[in-house]
Amino acid sequence: MTFDEVLAWCRANQADVRGVYRGNTVPISGNDECLPGSLPLLGEIFHWDLRLGDLRHPVSASDLERLVTGKMTIEDLKSTIRGRE
Repeated sequence: MTFDEVLAWCRANQADVRGVYRGNTVPISGNDECLPGSLPLLGEIFHWDLRLGDLRHPVSASDLERLVTGKMTIEDLKSTIRGRE
């Protein structure tokens, strides 16, 4: 997975993500024209905060990669979140 793929996925799904890493964050929105500057290495991201419609939830780096690569659907992710109907 690359940051370009994350941006493309956000655009396709009208989603926003915010990667959290040591002392900083990197926001990527489906409305962005391009990626923000000064990106960290993807491996430095501890977790991602996902905002998709009414869903606002932290996801692991591995789960975001599964979403971006199509190995996990949004419905699959929702089924793993406790307290969601």
